[in-house]
Amino acid sequence: MKAVEIFMIRKSFTRNSSEAIRQEAEDMINEKHYKGYRLINVDFDVADNAGYIYAFITMKKPNSY
Repeated sequence: MKAVEIFMIRKSFTRNSSEAIRQEAEDMINEKHYKGYRLINVDFDVADNAGYIYAFITMKKPNSY
């Protein structure tokens, strides 16, 4: 069993999309935290010429060493 899980959120890059993806990432982190996951890293990235903004969330699974 892998100890780390990576989640990806993708949004179209529009007005206020950075705030929307930040809020969605925060909600996902809180939801997973209540299930026992622990946060390792969060990274936001804008894809060149694709029109999307991404959030990559790395979390440690519950009961893993």
